[in-house]
Amino acid sequence: MTIVVLAALWSTAVNAKTIASINPCLDDWLPQWLPSTWQVLPTTEHQQRLEAIVLSEPDVIVAGSFVNQQLLLALQDHAEILTLPYVSSMSDWRNAVRRLATELQAASAAEQWLWQQQQELQSYRLDDLGELLVLMPNSYTWGANSWVGQLLHTHGARLSPIAGNGELVRLQLEQLLASEPDTVILEGFSQSYGRSQDWLWHDAVQHWLAQRHVVEVDGDIAGCADYRAVDYLHSITRGGD
Repeated sequence: MTIVVLAALWSTAVNAKTIASINPCLDDWLPQWLPSTWQVLPTTEHQQRLEAIVLSEPDVIVAGSFVNQQLLLALQDHAEILTLPYVSSMSDWRNAVRRLATELQAASAAEQWLWQQQQELQSYRLDDLGELLVLMPNSYTWGANSWVGQLLHTHGARLSPIAGNGELVRLQLEQLLASEPDTVILEGFSQSYGRSQDWLWHDAVQHWLAQRHVVEVDGDIAGCADYRAVDYLHSITRGGD
């Protein structure tokens, strides 16, 4: 029995890896399902600086779809690089996670995490929120074919017709004021000043918002809406409190 235990411990130690995340969304997500013996280096540790990442000597570097391509090219000679692609549907998301996990030889752990995410998501229904419209800085909204659009639809939401069938849609002020959603999701706005948020404080927009149920999704959650889909729906259903 002792020999078996020692052999298992030795095997775990040999297979332990150091993973460098170069996407803030991955920092907290990877440790949720990778083996506890593996070390995940978050972006807060190396600040996405080439020298710091190289000095940490990671076995694997994991990136998201939106990352500095020059940094990726510079890192190619130092470690294996795996990338999670941009996805716009839950099925694409699950397939992307499974491919990554297979590359990392941690498929069963990722499958358990996906199962847990699905179980938690099933508890959310958005039918009672009526017609929904997401508003973002610079007057953008998510269309029906975006990740957020698909997530909301899957859980019973009806998107406003002005969101359209695309992915990222920019709205005109007149178009917004003529729409009549029951619920408005303010996504990614901050308390600090930014030109991208000016339009939200337009008198007509403020009057329009006052007539609707308004909830907010924090920028950290909105920017990682696939990894944090449960948090996204929780932000909506808790009423933005």
